[in-house]
Amino acid sequence: MAEFPSKVSTRTSSPAQGAEASVSALRPDLGFVRSRLGALMLLQLLMIFNISATVLYITAFIACSAAVDLTSLRGTRPYNQRAAASFFACLVMIAYGVSAFFSYQAWRGVGSNAATSQMAGGYA
Repeated sequence: MAEFPSKVSTRTSSPAQGAEASVSALRPDLGFVRSRLGALMLLQLLMIFNISATVLYITAFIACSAAVDLTSLRGTRPYNQRAAASFFACLVMIAYGVSAFFSYQAWRGVGSNAATSQMAGGYA
């Protein structure tokens, strides 16, 4: 029991140091985001977001279109609301699909390969 206090080392930090460390842990690493790997990672996240949004809007378009009753009268309020929702879902679905396509093209690097980049770099 007499040896116990000599083996224990207690170090405490001031509250200011602890708060500073927790704030710095929440800051994003801008050096990583500016690197090629970080940019590719962000591009992949955007591409995944656009693809999943496209799929969700496809299901919304199908659901809204199926909800429009064939027996309901055109020009009535429920018919117009469902038709407008279907139209909006279709437009947003197309926009997200086009955005996902361009994100994929940028991710894949269309138009730049080793041969064209060497030629352009040598003669430009």
